[in-house]
Amino acid sequence: MKKVLPFLVFLLVFSACAPVGISISKNSPQKKFGDDAHYFLALQAADRGDEAEAQRLFKISRKKSNSLIAKRSAEALTLLGSVSDRIEAAQFLAENYTDENSLVTACQELFNHGEYAKIISLTDGISLADSRNELIKLRLLSLAQKRDSRFDSEFFKWYVSRPLSSEHLESYATYIALLNEKNKNIEAESEKFQKDLNKRSLLESQLAPDYKEKPYSESDSAQNSIVPEGGFDPLFEALSEAENPEKTIMEFRIAVFHRSYKLTIDQIDKIFQIYKNRGEEVDSQILSDIGKSTLYGTKDYFTSARKFDTLAKELPREKAYFAHFYAARLYDKAGRYPRQTVSRFRSALESTDDAPQFDNCLWYLLNFQLRTSTDDIISTLTEYGSRINDPEYFDDFFDSLSILLLSSHRWQDFYKVWKTTNSNFSDYTQGKYAYISGRLIEEGLAQGDEGLKTRQTVEAYTQVLNSNSSLYYKVCAMERLNVTDKALIESYLLKKNAEGAESASGNAESPDASQLLKGYEEFGFPQRVYSEWFANRNNLSIQDAIDASSFLSRCAEASKDNSYNVQSLRIAARRFESTEGKIPRELLERNFPQFYKSIIDKAAKEFEVPDYLMYALVRSESFFDAGATSKAGANGLTQLMEATADDEARKLKLGDNYDIFAPETNVRMGAHYLSSLISRTDENNELLALYAYNAGLTNVRNWVKRFRSDWSTTGKASYQPAGISMDLFLESLPFAETREYGRKVIAAAAMYAYLYDEKLPCETVREIMY
Repeated sequence: MKKVLPFLVFLLVFSACAPVGISISKNSPQKKFGDDAHYFLALQAADRGDEAEAQRLFKISRKKSNSLIAKRSAEALTLLGSVSDRIEAAQFLAENYTDENSLVTACQELFNHGEYAKIISLTDGISLADSRNELIKLRLLSLAQKRDSRFDSEFFKWYVSRPLSSEHLESYATYIALLNEKNKNIEAESEKFQKDLNKRSLLESQLAPDYKEKPYSESDSAQNSIVPEGGFDPLFEALSEAENPEKTIMEFRIAVFHRSYKLTIDQIDKIFQIYKNRGEEVDSQILSDIGKSTLYGTKDYFTSARKFDTLAKELPREKAYFAHFYAARLYDKAGRYPRQTVSRFRSALESTDDAPQFDNCLWYLLNFQLRTSTDDIISTLTEYGSRINDPEYFDDFFDSLSILLLSSHRWQDFYKVWKTTNSNFSDYTQGKYAYISGRLIEEGLAQGDEGLKTRQTVEAYTQVLNSNSSLYYKVCAMERLNVTDKALIESYLLKKNAEGAESASGNAESPDASQLLKGYEEFGFPQRVYSEWFANRNNLSIQDAIDASSFLSRCAEASKDNSYNVQSLRIAARRFESTEGKIPRELLERNFPQFYKSIIDKAAKEFEVPDYLMYALVRSESFFDAGATSKAGANGLTQLMEATADDEARKLKLGDNYDIFAPETNVRMGAHYLSSLISRTDENNELLALYAYNAGLTNVRNWVKRFRSDWSTTGKASYQPAGISMDLFLESLPFAETREYGRKVIAAAAMYAYLYDEKLPCETVREIMY
């Protein structure tokens, strides 16, 4: 067994994380956890390399611990002992736990030891359409190993009934290997048939040497022909297998998966013919692949769209969806056919009851209308918006629509989208459209409904504050309403949707999961906490999340292992975002921690940058991960590009051998860089400096220049430095990444200032934005 860090060394490193006792006293973990302690003691034994003791304790735990800890013990036993021990443990796990995770774990171990028959038996009832691909793969590979006749049909059904995955591609080699075996059988049958033909020719020449001179008759042929031993059926069956239409269909799917559309488009007619010969309807996944292949492989979009129109008439309603959908996209690519495009998208929407299909089609229709008519968008949202199934799927569309409406000065339409379309918005989009609509009414850009303008803006901002909207729009709404009462601020920050409220002190939904997390903490296993919390996060209380986050933070401080800080923040952030109801202040604090406090405070003071702004920047840039590297090549806590870091190192006289990932060096360079950007913006504007930090100072200067010019045409009062109010300027920026970056940093800065500097959110927002 692969050994992990010896337990005694582990204790020295993590003694500050969890005190571990070795004697059973009144306060010992063993006494506190009772029978559940056997699992954690087994983990300790495994760390020491005492496999026999670990195995013994896991077996006791499997019998006596709570259900989840007993399950973890059963899983651990599949990796310990002799081959027979592991097989027995895997069999026990599969037979005693009905969830797919347990079945996958068991079958993987059984497969490692060649127990294919047991895997087949255990998986006989699984669904090829719905079960985990990893589990189906293990079943099919076991069928292949046993040369089970069910392999071919199940493998093909799995390949055509769902989107392709890595498991599909990985197992295809096994299918080909079995096919090669069959091809050898084909060769053998062909050779045998050829020998029989030769034998017949020789016999005919002996019986009738002058047969060429005789008139031919069917009776002569029947008399002189020789039937091969076993008849012709084996040959005909072998030749039929050689054609293998299933292989043709599967290889078509694989080619589409790899986007080899130039190859697949020539295969489409053949695929349709195969299904026709089989007397079957084309599978939905194949129709989707045919649509993709045509969309990206053809050059004649209009003719192809017409073909899909014809196909739609031949298919049942639920499959006609694909024909309508791809006809619409082909008409769109053909250009000059907006009426047909919209018509086919609408036909597709009316042809499906599948939620993901409906949302996907509506998303494409709405994005098409972004290029044609905002009036049509409003009409479509009015008709179909309430049927949106996954509101978050449409966040990017509503973000694009927001930019379009604001940049084209369609302010009344913006208000109309929020107020009259009856769209099923996500919490984020609902808060965004409510806040911006309130601002547009406040600025006199949108009319709103009848009544006092002030009342309508207050209602819009209050809706934001009482919703599950993002922190950014909440703190901005507080600024507009000038909320200064601390109790009211706490209420807005720490209360989300009141329905289904969860008490922070309430019991965990799963006491077993809570006990398991507490055991990892008490017995000193921080490396297991995050993954276990994540696996059971929906069954754990807010307090469990706070405890786990706090524990990991202490471990990071004791061990100097920053990965625990990152895990601590991830737990707090996920729990904060997913919680409905009352939120404890401690969870808010854990969501905005002051990691690297001495380093950040020192750098902020040195370069005269507000400390809360530096914390917000580091949290937004790297999530306090000192080793973070972006795809663009930005590095460290403040995510500096190498060229920028080199420039900062020169200015700070750090030399050429600086370590960009060293927290103190990285934060110091980031703080100096931000400070220099602030000094180079109009009126030393911190928000413009943050945009420049993300998108570059040249871009920001160009945006400011363009917005000043654009705003001047409206006849409205000009705001400095960008010509329009800074919150509307943010919402109109052309870079989505910069817009989101601004929101994250402003919200985080407001929280850090509020939590640690006792500054009201409205004050921080006003200071940064205005």
